[in-house]
Amino acid sequence: MKYGLNLFLCLCLAAPGLAVAQNANDAVEPNVAGAGVIDLLEGGTLEAWCGPSEHWGLEEDCIVGDTGGEKIKIPEWIYTKRQFGDFVFTCEMKLTGDKSRNTGIYYRVQPFQFEDKRGKTTFEAPSGYEFDAAYHRPGRRNFRGSLGDWYARPSLRVLADSNLINEVYKEDDWNRMTIRARGTRLEYWINGTKIMDFVDSDPKASREGTIGFQIHNGSVMRVEYRNIRVLSL
Repeated sequence: MKYGLNLFLCLCLAAPGLAVAQNANDAVEPNVAGAGVIDLLEGGTLEAWCGPSEHWGLEEDCIVGDTGGEKIKIPEWIYTKRQFGDFVFTCEMKLTGDKSRNTGIYYRVQPFQFEDKRGKTTFEAPSGYEFDAAYHRPGRRNFRGSLGDWYARPSLRVLADSNLINEVYKEDDWNRMTIRARGTRLEYWINGTKIMDFVDSDPKASREGTIGFQIHNGSVMRVEYRNIRVLSL
């Protein structure tokens, strides 16, 4: 009991701007419903989004990113037109494709010109956080559920518990993915189970920006997102 109390106090001190209800259980997935919630597919359209190419579209109330049976040369993102700072976000995601299939939920995004020295290309990439939903190949590091700012701060990579991820994530099926961003504290859930709780005090960290989804280069893949909702805090 003493250890649990000390842990709770440490979390509160690590995020001084955080307002925590006395009886709140921070392990419980927040319910993104009620007054103030924005349905990012309201009306069954992509009106709230900026789509970069024909690889993105809307099918049966789902945002779909599809490489069209071929590998694309650079990754692509679709972003919300609106920016968000502190918020709770949820969606359902299904990822299918080859062994290199890879996607992620990006948030607090501020795009910038990124130089990929390996591929010798320059493209617009997100400066901001990622909730990684990459396909995991056995024997390699499991980035699924990890937190990072891959393009702007590549040294930031916080891995989730692989055993926990393998228990809660459903391959080639729908998975509910939820993010709560409050100041410097960032929390992730997959299918109702909390898999990430991280405080990022780096002054270079993005504090506001758009929300986006990714299709990755070097893969033949299809990703679908539905029931996409956000609540500003």
